[in-house]
Amino acid sequence: MAVMTRQVQAGYVLPVVSRKFRLEDFKRGEERTIHTDYEAAAQEGLPAPVAIGPQVAALLFRQLRLCFGDGWLVGGKWDFSFRKPVFVTDFCAARGVVTGVAAEGDAVRISCDVWIENQRGEKVIAGTASGLVRN
Repeated sequence: MAVMTRQVQAGYVLPVVSRKFRLEDFKRGEERTIHTDYEAAAQEGLPAPVAIGPQVAALLFRQLRLCFGDGWLVGGKWDFSFRKPVFVTDFCAARGVVTGVAAEGDAVRISCDVWIENQRGEKVIAGTASGLVRN
């Protein structure tokens, strides 16, 4: 069941979806890349392997599916950018806040500012998203 209802108002804080990543989350067999190997990452000047962007962004998709249910799958919109690297052992949390509600056909479109921050409070992914609520 979706969290959002037609009665939600601007300022509502979205439920947080978080995860601690592990190197094993990104490994594929014996592959050695900047995503899966400390030595390969160091050769590129990185302090640790970099998490794969879509796997990190999936935290936002989980959050928005929780909030909008089918109104995310059918009618959801997003626009966000990757701002900082996420390393394979970072703890990340998807956060967001409702910024507006507008009628759209037989539904309402709820717009949100959304972001993912790491354990240092840095926004690593940020943007906007919206979904439909028909109830």
